[in-house]
Amino acid sequence: MDLRGLGALGTVAAEWLLLGWLSGVDWPAHARSGALLRAPTWALRLLVGSVLTGLAQLVLALLGPGFGAIPLVIATASVGAGALRLGLRRAPPGSGHGADRVDLAHRPDPADLTDLAAKAPPDRRELAGWLVLGLVLLVATARSIVVPEAGWDAFSHWGLRAQAYALAGTIVDAHSEHEYYPPLVPLLEAWLYLHRGAVSIDLGKTISALLGDAFAVCLAGHLRLSLRAAWLAPWLGAAIVVGATALLESFWTGQADLALTAYLTLATLALVQWQRDHRNQWLLQAALFGAAASLSKFEGLPRVGVVAAALLLEALLTRRWGPPLRASALLLAAAGAASLLWTAFEASHGITANAEHFGQVQLTAIGSVVVTLVAVLGGVRTGGGILVAVLAWAVAGRCMVSTRLRLISLVVLGELAGTLLAFLMSASPEIEVRTSATRLFEQFLPLALFAGAVGLRISRPEPTPAERVL
Repeated sequence: MDLRGLGALGTVAAEWLLLGWLSGVDWPAHARSGALLRAPTWALRLLVGSVLTGLAQLVLALLGPGFGAIPLVIATASVGAGALRLGLRRAPPGSGHGADRVDLAHRPDPADLTDLAAKAPPDRRELAGWLVLGLVLLVATARSIVVPEAGWDAFSHWGLRAQAYALAGTIVDAHSEHEYYPPLVPLLEAWLYLHRGAVSIDLGKTISALLGDAFAVCLAGHLRLSLRAAWLAPWLGAAIVVGATALLESFWTGQADLALTAYLTLATLALVQWQRDHRNQWLLQAALFGAAASLSKFEGLPRVGVVAAALLLEALLTRRWGPPLRASALLLAAAGAASLLWTAFEASHGITANAEHFGQVQLTAIGSVVVTLVAVLGGVRTGGGILVAVLAWAVAGRCMVSTRLRLISLVVLGELAGTLLAFLMSASPEIEVRTSATRLFEQFLPLALFAGAVGLRISRPEPTPAERVL
């Protein structure tokens, strides 16, 4: 065990927590009852700090100084944190389009007791759930630290780029298989190497566990805001992490799918929460995590585009265009600006994309794609989580298109359609399905499971006073 590497990982986590705290991005006050429930706040701050650090590294690499000087990167990221804090102060909760007018379009469900549940202090059942979630994450993190890297792409692409970045102190052409892929994950791994003073792919992958732990805690926090039975939140959070097998396995590999999953999911859930209370905290979170998703993988920007399109479709269904249009524009602007930073670096350093992701749509291959998908996802390990999500949606029925869940449902269905389209556009659809289906479905499966869990609770009738006593 590399003790100095663990020390470097702890130092990086502390820096990200500090940057997140400086940014002022926070969990809603009514969701912070009890010292234990500060955990989602600090998990959120860690993820915000990771995004600010990666953006600072990219900006410094584009401008020329590079990110070899750790204090310079922290100072640059602190400027970004200050800008976020200033944005929050200049746009207090309920400002802009006005909470009063929006509430007319999103009248609360009389049976929706989630705000009261979020304010309630945790009981023994919830405390036990947080303990179980913590144990799951502890085991996953320990495995990431102890077990060597086994992911092929982690060596041939993400790890190779991170090594080259760390040794050069800036972004360089590592001549990897997918050099044009967005650089956020290699940048974060390189940041860890700089603190360690050495390069080790087995150490670099522990960044995934750090991001995954924070993501899981934030997911449980969002569940607590969305469920009438708040005590179920950590239990369901643990179930989603364990049930989405590809997500759990990403904790111990340095590939970028977990990062994209975390940032995309939290951007979407922030928009869902914003629909309910229109706090500008949520919009800023959505914009920041949308930018991070676009810098995580090649498919990140299109997936963020699906979320923006779902917002517009939601506006069409509710016939209220103002707030959804502004939210969609902010999300696309943040993701687009982040992508433009990377595009500018690529153009100035001669990094070009190949044509592997671009081609004609092969509609005749739809049958073979579906058959291959069934074969690939037919096992408990590869498709168990997907089956659970499908069954939960089927049982919840009409609740999946209720005001509270419609946006998530639109996003999940849109991401599913986009994934199928990507298969049909590849040079060899069947091979693409065999090699990529599990990780591509991983990127939006937590959202599907989240919606299914909330939908099942909504579909249950409210207990009578006598039943509450029992």
